[in-house]
Amino acid sequence: MAKFSVFLIILFLLVVGILAFFNKDTVNLTVWQGVTYEVPVIGLILISSAAGIFAMFIIFSIRDARRFFSNWQFTRKQKKDLKIQEAYARGLDAFFACRHEEARDLFRRVIEEDPSHENALLRLGDIAFIEEDFAGAKDFYIKAKEIKPRSVEVLLSLEKIFEAQQKWQEALKYLDAVLDIDEENPEILHKKRDIFERDRKWEEVLEVQYKILKCDLPPEEEREEQKKLAGYKYELGCRYLETNNTEKAVKLLRSVIKTDRDFASAYIALAEAYLKAGNADEAQDVLMKGFEATSSLVLLVRLEDFFITMGEPGTIIELYQKAIQKEPRDVKLQFFLAKLYYRLEMIDYAYETISSLDMSACDFPDFHILSGSIYQRRSQYERAADEFRKALKADKPLLVPFCCSNCGYTSKDWAGRCASCNRWNTFILNTHEICKTKKRQSSP
Repeated sequence: MAKFSVFLIILFLLVVGILAFFNKDTVNLTVWQGVTYEVPVIGLILISSAAGIFAMFIIFSIRDARRFFSNWQFTRKQKKDLKIQEAYARGLDAFFACRHEEARDLFRRVIEEDPSHENALLRLGDIAFIEEDFAGAKDFYIKAKEIKPRSVEVLLSLEKIFEAQQKWQEALKYLDAVLDIDEENPEILHKKRDIFERDRKWEEVLEVQYKILKCDLPPEEEREEQKKLAGYKYELGCRYLETNNTEKAVKLLRSVIKTDRDFASAYIALAEAYLKAGNADEAQDVLMKGFEATSSLVLLVRLEDFFITMGEPGTIIELYQKAIQKEPRDVKLQFFLAKLYYRLEMIDYAYETISSLDMSACDFPDFHILSGSIYQRRSQYERAADEFRKALKADKPLLVPFCCSNCGYTSKDWAGRCASCNRWNTFILNTHEICKTKKRQSSP
């Protein structure tokens, strides 16, 4: 580069020398009014060249100065950013190690250096949230929102605050804000649905559930959500039933049964809707079809109550007998027939039925309670006492409790949905203490 510069200078001087040799004339140069100088042509060329060189020098000097200042600023910013990043990284380490005081100090240093550091504000809010300082956490999250108003993390952090305070409407507002950004986010839709479900707003729950099913879900998850859709329809149908809107209840519950023909709870609710509307024949038809479709003992017990209420006990006895003919080895059916006879004061029939059962297959408390009660009514007190002793609790009522086939939860009252695991259509009659056995088998 230096050699090239020397070459250019020599070339320039050579050109000037040639021009000076051939241009010995002078020219008048006026610099001001009345001020004129006689200057050789070559001198004018040299003056012009010098002025150009000086101008270029000034321009390049300014450019270099600006470049130097820009580089200095960039280097300074890099050092500052590195310092902030190191402090933030150390703060994160302390935060995840649950050293919250140390983490708070480090994050505050980050904020002092860079008040717009969104992540540091979020972590300070998280620390305040962990310490249940919800007001402080909210302040930090609001500041982060001012910096980045459409940040999903910020919006969910604010939603978390209101959810912890059980301010569900405020929580819904921020969930809706997230859905404005990502309307097909299943996780956010689940959160929104859970809030509506907590408030038993079944119409809103259904609306959200339809949106969840429009999302791109794995096949197994989609099947599970379809089951939940049927469950939520059932809940809304029951709500209509409670408010005496039987027309809507019937329409919705029929759609549930059309979707899932094994949904025993929907048959029971639909029958109740028809009974409320004064249509006993339709109620009977629904219960009969439900039992044929599901073979559910719960439906059979409902039919038992229905026919006894209608003054037709012979019909339910005939139904039990037909069911036993189809399933002669089903001890549960024979047990419930004996219980029905006992309920109808048909003690001899109850005795014959209970005596025909295989004792080795019937070693469960309710069987012994029923046997003891029958013997007591037949004045066979010693045998009755023996059966009651086998039942362990002599004061236990003659009532087979319901239990959840999914989690083993037991209840004396029937429900369409388990209060423990929140699954629908899982309540069965706990004969042979079947749920306790299932629970024991599923436990490690």
